[in-house]
Amino acid sequence: MRLRRLLLKSLPMSAMPLASLAGLARVSQAAEPSATSRPISMVLPFPPGGSVDIVARQLQPGLKTSLGQTVVVDNKPGAGGLIASSTVARAKPDGNTLLMAFDTHAINPFAYKNLPYDTFKDFTPITQLVRFPLVIAANPALSASNVRELIDLAKSNPNAVRYASSGIGSLNQLAAEALATEAGVHFLHVPYKGGGPAVQAVLAGEVDLFFSSYAAVQAHVAAKTIKILGVTGTSRIKQMPQVPTVAEQGYKGFEAYSWIGVFGPAHMQQDTVMRLHDALGASIKQPKVVEALTAQGFEIAVGSPADLGNLVRHEHDKWQAVARKANIQFD
Repeated sequence: MRLRRLLLKSLPMSAMPLASLAGLARVSQAAEPSATSRPISMVLPFPPGGSVDIVARQLQPGLKTSLGQTVVVDNKPGAGGLIASSTVARAKPDGNTLLMAFDTHAINPFAYKNLPYDTFKDFTPITQLVRFPLVIAANPALSASNVRELIDLAKSNPNAVRYASSGIGSLNQLAAEALATEAGVHFLHVPYKGGGPAVQAVLAGEVDLFFSSYAAVQAHVAAKTIKILGVTGTSRIKQMPQVPTVAEQGYKGFEAYSWIGVFGPAHMQQDTVMRLHDALGASIKQPKVVEALTAQGFEIAVGSPADLGNLVRHEHDKWQAVARKANIQFD
């Protein structure tokens, strides 16, 4: 018997009975966790503390409950979102690696000459989550108190108005240039590395204003260290009902919204897409989440996967036209 056991141990795998090989295969398959049991990596293009991060962390508990999976927020800032987007574009399309994208997702195709991915082919749209207008946040020392006075100031001195952006090719740059072009004036652009430094530049008086999210300047408005000249949405925001929109101040049709949406890699299965779509929608519509986000100026804007795909194309075409008209030069 001992000799028999030794011989069996020395046999190559090819000599083992088929039934034994099949049994080993079943054990191997059972040991490998299914896609729906592994953690979901929610990849973010910006560091903690910004708008995308705020929304992601509000969603985490609800998603874990809806999907039965742990959701890990993975901040991969840098290069205007290219690092995070590239990570997701290369991932397996199993629904476990997702991109929570910002408005820069639609701008990057014309802001960068050689993207390491195709924005329109290498991602699967899942759902838009929120949108929010920008507010024109100004240093209190600026002589203008509204948009009309801001334009008058710029007309009297072409270099009188200095505005910050969170980087070249950002929506806050494009929105500022859209207003300047429509009004026939010039604003001096001063780019910073992110929204946080741009807000600090306004507070310090290094620049006069910044087209910002309300969430980023809310505390400074309350402290009266920043004043708001106008809102870029189609209606006033409830937190500041006394501040008119840019359109109300003489620029009819002017509109600029930031937005946040979720994408997966290309070639995801439809049932996986809809499972994630439904879970994301249910999570962001929870009363506590709605209350927390709307208090910071976000509007819940859940739509179908096709709606998100259409939004990216629309925003790309709209802001590319603005960039061309304003003759913005990208690096």
